[in-house]
Amino acid sequence: MTDTSITFDQIKSHLLQELQLQDPKVTVSVRETSLGWLTVQVVTDCFEGKTLAEREEKIDGLLAAVELNLGQYPIGSYSLLTPQEEVKQPDESIQLPLWSDILMAPDPNHQASIEKDIPNRPQTVTFYSFKGGVGRSTALGMVAILLANRNRRVVIIDFDLEAPGISILFRSNSVDGNGVENCGVLDYIHQRYLTPNENIPAIEDCIHQVNLLSRGELFLVSAGEYNENYVHRLAELDRRTWQSFYKGEMNPVQQLIKDIKEQVDPDVILIDARPGFNDTGAIALLDLADTGVICFSPTDQSFDGLRWVIQAARKQSDYQGKPDLRFLLTPMPTLAEDQLDSWITKAEDWIVEHWGLPDGVSVGELYYKIFYNPNIAALSNLISAPINLLNDYLPIVDAIDASLPDIKPVIPTATTSGNRETILNELRFEAARAQDLQADNIPTIFQRTEDFPKFLSNKTWLVRGAKGTGKSILFRLFVEQAGRAKELASADVDLTICQFIAAHGESRLRDSILSSENLANYEQQVDENSWAIFWLNYAILQLFDNFPELSSVSELNNGLAALIAEEHLTQVSIVEWLVQRTRSPQAIPQASDELRTIDRWLNENNKSVWLLYDELDAGFGFGSDSYARRRRALETLLAWWLESGTSLKRIVPKIFLREDIWNQLNFVNKGHYVGRSLQLSWDEADLWRLVLRQALQSSSTLSYALEQEFGLTVDRLETFELGQLRKNLCPLWGERMGRGKKAFTYNWVRTRIADSNENCFPRSLVLLLKEAVRNEKNFSTEYSSEIVLRPKSLIDSFPVVSDQRVDEVRNEYPELEEPLNKLQGERSPIDENRLSDIWNVQDGELSLRIKEMIEAGILKERSRPKDPPPRIYSIAELYLYGLGMVRKGQR
Repeated sequence: MTDTSITFDQIKSHLLQELQLQDPKVTVSVRETSLGWLTVQVVTDCFEGKTLAEREEKIDGLLAAVELNLGQYPIGSYSLLTPQEEVKQPDESIQLPLWSDILMAPDPNHQASIEKDIPNRPQTVTFYSFKGGVGRSTALGMVAILLANRNRRVVIIDFDLEAPGISILFRSNSVDGNGVENCGVLDYIHQRYLTPNENIPAIEDCIHQVNLLSRGELFLVSAGEYNENYVHRLAELDRRTWQSFYKGEMNPVQQLIKDIKEQVDPDVILIDARPGFNDTGAIALLDLADTGVICFSPTDQSFDGLRWVIQAARKQSDYQGKPDLRFLLTPMPTLAEDQLDSWITKAEDWIVEHWGLPDGVSVGELYYKIFYNPNIAALSNLISAPINLLNDYLPIVDAIDASLPDIKPVIPTATTSGNRETILNELRFEAARAQDLQADNIPTIFQRTEDFPKFLSNKTWLVRGAKGTGKSILFRLFVEQAGRAKELASADVDLTICQFIAAHGESRLRDSILSSENLANYEQQVDENSWAIFWLNYAILQLFDNFPELSSVSELNNGLAALIAEEHLTQVSIVEWLVQRTRSPQAIPQASDELRTIDRWLNENNKSVWLLYDELDAGFGFGSDSYARRRRALETLLAWWLESGTSLKRIVPKIFLREDIWNQLNFVNKGHYVGRSLQLSWDEADLWRLVLRQALQSSSTLSYALEQEFGLTVDRLETFELGQLRKNLCPLWGERMGRGKKAFTYNWVRTRIADSNENCFPRSLVLLLKEAVRNEKNFSTEYSSEIVLRPKSLIDSFPVVSDQRVDEVRNEYPELEEPLNKLQGERSPIDENRLSDIWNVQDGELSLRIKEMIEAGILKERSRPKDPPPRIYSIAELYLYGLGMVRKGQR
């Protein structure tokens, strides 16, 4: 019987059919080892009071009907339990952490779990490579130096006993304070194997301190002294010897690690493992490591061998909760950008397929890149490595450091002790849309960004940005809270004499603003080419409505004064006036003269005006006809201001426009907006100021603590640099996401509130914090008193953020709602053939749909231009949950 899938089904169905007659609640599971042997587990009350032999005899008897029994391929073992025994019996651990033993073991019934939110020390990190010569030992050494420079106490263990290397890179700088023979790993293990009850050699004789050029402590446990005896001792450590270590009462390998911990009390233990399918490499990676750093060059030759390494590591992780893995692409060749992207994409796909994506971790957080540098190869000693070479390894150091407790609490315990619950109850984060905010709350919520001074310049006419990047709140601040807007701008520009007028926006703002229906009504009564005169007359209308005294200016149209004077200005009367003016033979010259007259009047009266245009995306309605009308209108608006605006001294436009709409427009001299436009974006410092502003304003306790420790207040927020802002956030959400994420919290948050175009959404950020506060209040377990929000509260909040952002996209792009809905249940990355199938579109229509998704920040192309079809696209992390999708390889 060679078809295992048939065997699976036959065994399970046959046993269930027979045993359910005696026990309706019986459960049967069949698991397979990597070599094809099966473990059959049966849980039933029928085994109550029976010996193991009696249970095996019963199951053998039942399986005889399908010509199978224990010991006959493919059945390798039974697990025969009562329900009570199953509850009490955890998965058996794999006794020997060697390649074949782990690969042959069946998958566990339950995955082991360890607490990963709380950083822990010491962390044991093993650097492993399937092939030599990829820079593994160098990477470990560089990481060790950088960690020591951060005031971490680091121990390096050279476990590459057959070809020691890391010892040589540090040898001339090691200190042998007691003058005894240089003992190391092999000496310790071999002697403990021979005389387990004797302390020979002493652990202090095996540990040598390395002289560093900076602060920190670095210790080295070498492989041992190179001499003939080394070769003989190594020869005695054959496979049976390593096996005996894990079957005996005292395991020399684990005793070595225990003694090092007791002697040095390290923060980090870095192990340099033997490459390939070697027993010492397996022990270093699969038994000793909390984290494994897999070093490889992304080539087919590396992938073939590593496949089994990763499979073993993943199975071991399922059994005992470790090792976690990260990947170091080294050495990366210097290639053209498209070739490099292809290499990286290939590596990402391989990592996702074989290791998978732990919950809440993106593929970009699983690997790091080191490019080939001949200067590294020329180093004879790592201690003298220049800083520019060391810096290449900082991302790995950050990941390891993120798994460790802080050296010093961010806020003294005396300041935070007993205050966590108070702060949690005080915190309020406001995540409302700009359109939904009460006008009085806008100045409180508004966060000045690095773009703000440029926005204030009269040379900036066009303000572009993705939906949700703050265009509408900026518009509302100046239109509805002009006094506070001028105060906020006062450090950069004097706007005392300036008035801010809504030239277009939500119709609730002013009676003179037309709705989308009446914009369509206007075009229907005139023609598609009448938008230039429309915008000219529309601007005059808004100016008249804001300055009633203009009615006394003799050169201006009396009909407009009469219109404005109406007790109730209606949309119908406005459209009638605009249509009448459009049909006038001298429409454009007359309106142009009137606008210049108003400009002179403003100058004579020492006034200036900003005409602010918002709601230019939804303000024209939805559907193909409305979008075509919007395009005609906006192209004309922007072209008209380029043509006429420079002649005006006191009237300045501020046109707020969604980035993807701007990209679709095509008009004469569009390139002239290069010097007159601002693309709104939120850099990291802007985002953290927004969070701290709302936290300080809502929690007096947190505000007091941060002022006492760091001098931070709301008024001083703008003076704090990025590093200071990050530090001030630590009491709120900690410095790191815990051992499982290996990421600094600020990085984890920032990458998850960004779309595929790297636009960060402040509302998504604030909603994340709002939900995290709610989640934290509902947790029943206590957490560190030093931070308010544990990592799990942020992780559990992210799906809500994703749902909200997807809802916003559906509102912004109604034409994409149906294709977005059809992505539910799909996997990212996804290729164009699959998109064509689920959307039921082909060729040009498919290309257009994908282009719209890319412009909306949902899709990002992963394949390079020269790659053969089909094209491959990934979905931004921000949208995955909300779309009901999963990442390829998601565990």
